[in-house]
Amino acid sequence: MQSRLILTFLFVTSFILLVTAQETYRISLEPEGYPADTFYLAHYYTDKFFIVDTSFNNAELALFEGDSLLPQGIYLLANAKKEKIVEFLIPDKQRFSIKLFADGSMPEITDSQENTWFFEHIEKSNATFKQIDSLQKIASELSADLAIDYQNQINELTHSLNNYRAAIVAQSPESLFGTLLKVMEEPVIPDSIQTDQHASFMYYKTHYWDNIDLSDERLLNTPFLPHKLETYFNRLILPQADSVIKEIDFLIEKAGESQKTIDYLVWHFVSEYQNPKIMGLDKVFVYLSDMYFRLGRVSNITASILEQISERADKIRPNLIGSMAPDMWLVDSTDVFRSFREIEANYTVLFFWDQTCSHCKKEMEILDAIYKSRKYDLEIFAINTTNDFEGWKHFIAEKKYPWIQVNGTKSLTPDFHNLYDIYSVPVLYLLNKNKIIIGKRFGAEHLEEIIDHSVQN
Repeated sequence: MQSRLILTFLFVTSFILLVTAQETYRISLEPEGYPADTFYLAHYYTDKFFIVDTSFNNAELALFEGDSLLPQGIYLLANAKKEKIVEFLIPDKQRFSIKLFADGSMPEITDSQENTWFFEHIEKSNATFKQIDSLQKIASELSADLAIDYQNQINELTHSLNNYRAAIVAQSPESLFGTLLKVMEEPVIPDSIQTDQHASFMYYKTHYWDNIDLSDERLLNTPFLPHKLETYFNRLILPQADSVIKEIDFLIEKAGESQKTIDYLVWHFVSEYQNPKIMGLDKVFVYLSDMYFRLGRVSNITASILEQISERADKIRPNLIGSMAPDMWLVDSTDVFRSFREIEANYTVLFFWDQTCSHCKKEMEILDAIYKSRKYDLEIFAINTTNDFEGWKHFIAEKKYPWIQVNGTKSLTPDFHNLYDIYSVPVLYLLNKNKIIIGKRFGAEHLEEIIDHSVQN
């Protein structure tokens, strides 16, 4: 009986020790050639990284220990100056060691199959890409017929690398490294449609996200996701608000129940479209405000930030492209109130300006040249934004621009700053004959291009 009790005690104790070990991390890195007494452990959060642990007074050994598991992902070891020494993986098994060699040879890895794969893959990929680059340089100097053999060698090298990756994925598809390899996979265009450019493009776009599980929060701890998003939206999606919105909803749906991924995606798109480089994509920001922030679908936000986002969206909302331009009744130089709705031309330019603004004056010269060319049925409604009435009247009397000139500080309608989101000048809006906004916040040199594009569409 006593022996059974002892055996039971030893079994329970061993089990407790095993569970405890599995729920802690102990990572030892020995970076040869870095005699520092301080090392930092940092992890990626998409394209940024954050320090999570520090190792002190271990000479050339960086030892990191903790009583709970770290989030899985790509980590890096940094020296005392916070300069990157090496990247490596922290997968589910977090008790391992890595010895790095100063000559850059393959590290010595203990108790981490995933890091063995990770570093072997780096070596194989670098060697393969070096060979491919050499073959491509030779092929570029040959005729098409002579270059075929070199292209075949390139295809074989690429195929070999892909097979190597596929073998690891097949062996451990749910592992961190297996997941990263799947993210790195590119859609393979079927031979049957490779000569059809449109079909190939559509196939590539349709299958771009096939191997990427956006609900897997480990991806947030790697730099892959921002790159995939940038490629998809900059190269595969039309830069039109409705197209972008459709794709955003598609990706957030793919994130499933992962609130962390949803939060990241929404904030990523906010940063992209709050002040977009392409005209008209501010509609995306308004959509994000309405459908994700106001509906409580983002968790990592404070009440004050939510209020700021909502207020910003409300300022943009009245002047989105495709909207009816808000009316303005403003006073002209003879104290008569005028509205741009009295203009019957095919196109109306709303020009917000200030006579003390040198950039405004340059824009006015360009506008005047286009106006006088009579190439378009175009009128200009120029809104001065200062309360220096005498300075304004003197300037327009001197320049004699043949447009409707009004001052925005005397108005029968709501503040033009709010109606048209005016926080600096110059600002131009272009309206069609129905006073629908078809262009906004563009340089005067692009006016003709926008008009011509509107005619084509």
